[in-house]
Order: sequence, then structure tokens, then C-alpha cells
Amino acid sequence: MRTSVKHIAALLFVLLFTGFYYTWILIWNGNDNMATWGGDILSVAGSLIAALWLFGAAKRTCGEKKTFWMLLSLGCFNYFIAESFWLYEEKVLRIDPPSPGWTDFFYILQVVCYLAAFVYPFIRLKKSYGAFKLVFDIMIVMTVAATFSWHYLIAPVLHESKLSSLTMIVNLSYPITDLALLFGAMSLYWGARKIFPRRIILFIFLGLVTQAGVDSVYLYLLSAESYDSGSFVDPFFMLSLLLVGYAGFIQRPELSKQPIAETSETGVERLDIPRIVLPYLNVLILFSFMISGSAGIDAFTIGTGISILLVIVRQLLIIFENHDLLISVYRKTQELELSEERYKSLFEYHPDAVYSLDPNGNFDSANAAASELLDCGREQLIGMPHTEFVLSDRPAQTEDYMSAVRSGEAERYEGEIRSLSGRISTVSVTHIPIRVRDRIVGVFGIGRDITENKRNEERIRYLAYHDALTGLPNRASFDAELKETIERSREAGETFAVVFIDLDRFKNVNDTLGHDVGDRLLISVSERLRLCIGANDTVARQGGDEFTLILRGIDGKEGARAAAQVILDALSPPHALAEQEIVALPSIGLSVYPIDDETPVGLMKKADIALYQVKYGGKGHHRMYCETDPAFSRKFILEKDLGQALEEDRLLLHYQPQIDSASRQLKGVEALIRWNHPTFGPISPVEFIPIAEESGQILTIGAWVLKQACRQAKQWSDAGTPIKVGVNLSPRQLHQPDIVGQIAGVLRETGLAPELLDLEITESAALEQPELVLSRLSELKQLGLTISIDDFGTGYSSLSYLESFPIDKLKIARQFTSKLENRQVNRKIVSHIIDLARTLEMSVIAEGVESENQAEILRSIECVEMQGFLFGRPVPASDIDRLLSLTPSE
Repeated sequence: MRTSVKHIAALLFVLLFTGFYYTWILIWNGNDNMATWGGDILSVAGSLIAALWLFGAAKRTCGEKKTFWMLLSLGCFNYFIAESFWLYEEKVLRIDPPSPGWTDFFYILQVVCYLAAFVYPFIRLKKSYGAFKLVFDIMIVMTVAATFSWHYLIAPVLHESKLSSLTMIVNLSYPITDLALLFGAMSLYWGARKIFPRRIILFIFLGLVTQAGVDSVYLYLLSAESYDSGSFVDPFFMLSLLLVGYAGFIQRPELSKQPIAETSETGVERLDIPRIVLPYLNVLILFSFMISGSAGIDAFTIGTGISILLVIVRQLLIIFENHDLLISVYRKTQELELSEERYKSLFEYHPDAVYSLDPNGNFDSANAAASELLDCGREQLIGMPHTEFVLSDRPAQTEDYMSAVRSGEAERYEGEIRSLSGRISTVSVTHIPIRVRDRIVGVFGIGRDITENKRNEERIRYLAYHDALTGLPNRASFDAELKETIERSREAGETFAVVFIDLDRFKNVNDTLGHDVGDRLLISVSERLRLCIGANDTVARQGGDEFTLILRGIDGKEGARAAAQVILDALSPPHALAEQEIVALPSIGLSVYPIDDETPVGLMKKADIALYQVKYGGKGHHRMYCETDPAFSRKFILEKDLGQALEEDRLLLHYQPQIDSASRQLKGVEALIRWNHPTFGPISPVEFIPIAEESGQILTIGAWVLKQACRQAKQWSDAGTPIKVGVNLSPRQLHQPDIVGQIAGVLRETGLAPELLDLEITESAALEQPELVLSRLSELKQLGLTISIDDFGTGYSSLSYLESFPIDKLKIARQFTSKLENRQVNRKIVSHIIDLARTLEMSVIAEGVESENQAEILRSIECVEMQGFLFGRPVPASDIDRLLSLTPSE
């Protein structure tokens, strides 16, 4: 950006300098002395500036370009010396500068330096047809220019007989040097485009043409005795020098000394319209002057002029037509070359075997991949029939494929081939007919080696339906087999048993002896199972230490029981592993089709229930599903289904209002979980929460409840009705090391303000590990939330923990509120709890309020915050929305 500003500033300087020169001449037009003083000084300064600019260009360039700019700079310095002599002789000595004299010598020397510089790029043109045309075009223009120069400038000098020989030579040198400058300008403009940037050539060309033109006018004025020093033509001399100097000013620096090399242009050169038109234009101008100077214009003159004009136009049209034709040919050539290169790249470098066959099926060509696949050299392959490599037990099928291709249809198929070295490969072959002028002349073929892919497919197919460790069918295979067995048994009216086997204390083997011993134990068990079942039976590994079997052709329940005993007897003996004997008794559960169930899922689930009861009933034996305890079955089903309840969107949250009974204002809600079981319908939390605690699923469920409740509370807050939400925290959750981080993460994720979250813990959770719980609760309090003791009063430990634990609220258990109307002692207990809470600066809320009498009693002992069916049952969040719309927010 800074460089372009400098260039613009320098160009403005050139224009302003020339304009100032003209202004000076205009101002002192009536005073020759002042006009010549200003003109001479400006001429000296302008030539010096141009010389310095060109000298700077020489310093910024290297090699041959430095010579070019240095010669131009010397030319301007010679002009500067000539102008200095003129100033000295005209203004100091007060004489007319003599001619011939020193000024003439240095003026001519300037042109000589210029010509020496211009010869350099001209001689760089190669001796070619293009160079010849360039010289020819220049000579046409020079012939016309020389004709005018001879007529108007040279001839008058030659006819001046009174001049001395030296004077005549000097006078003749000026028009000749002007012609030389014009020659140099054209040779530079047309011949140096590959050496210098266009704009540099343009300004040098303008400077030279300006100097040649103004010098010719100056000479004509001298011959007509009409020139005076300080004339209006003088500023043009400075303009010509400054334009050439400006070209040097914009020359960019060259970082390395490298010879200038002509860049070879690819493609078709653009038409140079000025260069094409200029010779013809000069001929027309010369012809026009010839006619104007003749004695008269007759029919022959007019006809000759028109003919010349038509010939020129026709020649120009042929030039343009030839240029368009040349472009078209070049483009077609490029397209053909590109197409050939693409085909060659596709053919030669394709990773698959690519080849062509003649109509008889013999190889015409083949790439390197085909040669490598067939273990045959490319030269040796040409002419060989492709069927020689085909390995097929059905040769007619191969011939059918080729016949279809010969008829014009593309074919794709898979087959096996044998190379010359005997290697057998599986290939995917694509054959495409080669059609030339609606005639099939051959076949293109692509053969992809898919041998490894086929092996991988077989391996994947095997692994998809088999256990990698034992080689037994896996769960997916067993499920498919069970479905087919049910269909066949339904049609045939047969009975079969589904067996679930789990190895007792298998985890101890892995933990004590290592997983490698555990793996060998599983292999040993799988081998015994294969040996103890019938040929039509199926054994599979479900995963871990679980195995499943299908025992076909059994005789009802007794037959299934007898088969289970056989399996138990086979697996009970110790397994000799790791130089020791390992006992791994199995627990076996069975279900019988169609007695217990008629569906795959039902049979599997009921066999699993039977197995589950075996493991909880002593292990190491077997049990039929029909022998299981119904209550135990329900618990097992609930435990199994509870893990999928979240995924199946069966769990949901209801919210029970917490009310200030005096003002009937909603103070908060408690989030309560509900489960809609697909078989048993709604399940009470009293039933499934203990199951979740025992199985460890309470952690996942508790995290889900916390996030859902916080998300809902955030929605109420964003709606302009913020209320506190109570969430129960199980003992297992409270004892987790990262529970504080989990809760903080949920608050961040949902964006809920901490003060709107109330965590409810039980007395038993608080007293199980007092020191640990105290630390946890303190960290939770730092988050900004509140903590409540749920079902307060049902514990059996000291109440002293209330003083040290950071608790905000006590929730009086429903066991006390439900008996307030009948037992005076319960009133006193509740009253003492309220007094204790007031002493410890805690708030109190009574749970389980179901009647107005209970509410009145609680109000009488100063407990106004209540929760129970009297004020609202647990309801979905949408019902709370309606309640909030009727309750003004605090």
C-alpha cells in the first residue's frame, strides 16, 4: 500500500512539473529573459531528476537489467549536461548556443545511450518466425516515418547548400536520431514484454514517442525559423525525460542476481491489435499524403485507394479468422491430450486389475495390477485367452457372461481365478463392451481382488454368531435358534426346555487366580456341556459365566428335570486347571414350552427367574419355573425391568404441593418418582425403591430424578413463578465421593438457582457415618441450596447431631401427624419437635396432613407449613402450572 502511494505521488509530480513549466512560460510570455531563465533551469532540473530515478532503478536491479537502466540513466545525464551548457551559454555568456557545439554533442550522445539500451531487449528475441514478423512490422512503420522525415526535415537540410559539412551532419543527425528513437520505442514496446512489466514498458514507450515527436516539431520550427527559446514545445522535452525516469522509479527491487529468461508461453498468444493495425494505418496515411500531393484525383487513384483499403480489411479478417482457428485447434489439442492422460492414468495407475480383451476374449492390454494379480508379464499376457485363468466348475456360466457383453450389456460377477504361479484368488469382475461406431470391438475389464474381503466376511459372520472364547453360538445365534425352535415345535406339537446356567463363585476365580484361569474354566464348562447334551440340542454362551441351552424332545416337566440333573452331574466334578482342581457348581433354571410360555421372551425370562431363585436359595442345584415362589418372581421381574424403565420412558415425576396453611400460599413442592410397569401397571415407590437400593440402580435413578426436578424448577422460575423443589437423596447417593460435584454439575447444566433446590435426607442416612455425612452436608451447603431431614422422629439415635449438622428444615413424619386427632402424646411429640426446631433456628413442615382437624391442631402448636392429601396429592407438573397461576408469587 505504501509503495503504490509513492508511485502515485511520483506520477503526480511529473504532471505538476510539466504543468508548472507551461505556467511559467504563460506568465512570462512577454519577457523573453525571464521565460528563458525559468525554462532553462526547469530543463536542467527535470533531466537531472529523470537521470537520478533511472540510476536508482539500476541500483535496485541485477545483471542485464542493471545494464539497461544504467544506459538510460547515462542518456538522461548527457541530456542534463547539454541543458547545463545551454543555460551557461545563453544566460551567463549571453550568446546563442553555437551549432554545431557541445550541446549538440551531448544531445546526440543521449540518443546513442538510449539506443544502446534498446538494442539489448531487441537482440534477445529468438530467431523465429515471430521475431521476423516483429522486424517486418517495425520496418513498415519506420518506412512511413522515414518518408515523412525525409520530405519535411532531411530534404530541406540537404538542399541548404550554404551549410558546412559538419553543420549538415549535425543537422541531419537530429531527424535520424528521432527515427532511431521511434525504432527503439517500437522494438521495446513489442519485443520486451516478456522481460519487463507492461506498465514500465508503457511509460518508456510514451517517453520515447513524445521525445521523437516533439523533437521533430522542434526541427520543423527551426527550418521554418519559427522557434524561440522558451517555446511551448520545450515542456514536452521534460515530459518525455520524466516519463522515462518514472519507469525507472516504479522498477521493483530484485533480491537475487539472476539472468533474465524468456518465459515460454503455453497456449495461443493473444492478438496484439495495435501492432497488427499500425503497419496498415501507416500505409493508408502515406497513401493519403501521396494522393493529396498529386496533380489530381482520377478514377485510377480512387480505385487504387479502395482496392488497397479492401485488401487491408480482408487481410485483417483473415488474421482474426486464423487466430480463432488457432485457438480452436489448441483447445481441441488440449482436450485430446487431457483425455489421453486421464485414460492413461486411470488405466496404468488404477489399484485394481484393468485390461482389455479382443472380441475372442484374448488380452489386448493390461495394467501392472493385472500383471501382478495373474503373476504374468504384461508382454506375455497379450494374446492369451482370459479363460485360461478362470477357475470355475461351470465354464458355461463364464461364457454366458462374455456373450452378454459381446451383445452390448455390461456384466458384473464374482468368481475365482488361478494365476500362473497357482495362487487362487476371489475377484469381483466388471466387463464393459467397447463400442466404436455402433460395433462391439472388444471388452474393457476391471478385476478387484476380494480374497481378503471374503475371508473377513466369513470371519465376521462367524464372530457375529459365535462366542470368540468358547466357539459356542452366542446370544444372537441362540435367539434366532429359539424362534425357529418355537415355530417348528408349534407345528409338530413338541415340547422342549430352555435352560439358564450360571456358574457359582466364578468372580472369585477371576479375582484370585486371574482372568486367564477364568477363561480356561469357561472353555472347560463349554466342552462338558457339548458332551452332555443330545445331537439335536443347542448350547450357547450368553456372556460372562452365563450359558443357555435348548433341550429338544423332552417328555414334559419330568423330562426337563431329568435333563437338568444330567447337566448338573456333568458340571459338578472339579475342573483340572492351573495345576489345581477348581470346583464351579452351576445354578440351573428351566422353563418348558408350551407349559410355562409360548414366546421366546417369556421362556427366557421365566428360565432366568428360576435361575435367580436358585442363586438366592442355596446355589448348586436346579429349579423349574413352575416351582418358583410367585412373590419372588415379581421381585425378580421388577429388578430386571427397573434397569430398562428409564430407557423405555416408564419413570416419571409427580410433585406434591407444600402449603402455608394460614395463607394457603404455595411454598414449594416435593418431587416424587412414579413407575408405570408394562405388566403390573403403576408400582408404588415403597415397593420398587428398596429393590433399586439393593441392586444399586438407585444411583442412576436418583441422578435422573435430580436432573428432571431441577429442569422443571428452572422452567417455573423462567415463567416468573419460582418455587423451591424438594428432592430425596438416598443414603447411597449421599455416601458417593463425587455427589457434591454431581449436584453442582446439574445446577450448572440446568441453570437453576441453588436456593430453589432442597435436598431431603433421612435420619438413617445422616447417622450411618456421621463424620462423613457432616463433611458432605457442609460442602453441599456451600453450593447455596437447603437441606431437610425427611421423616424426622422415626430414628432411634440421639438428637445431638442436629446441633452440628447444617440442616435447614425438619419434616415431621406422617406417623405422628396421622394420630394427632386420637392420641395426646403425638401432639406433645410434635410440639416438642417444633420447639426443638425453633431453638435450633430451623423451619418445620408436617407431612401426611389429610384432614382439616389435623391442620387445625398443627396450627394451634404453631406449625403452619404442611404437606398432604388435604392440600394436594402428587400430580404432574402441568397441574402445578395451573396451581401456580392462581397463587401470587412472593
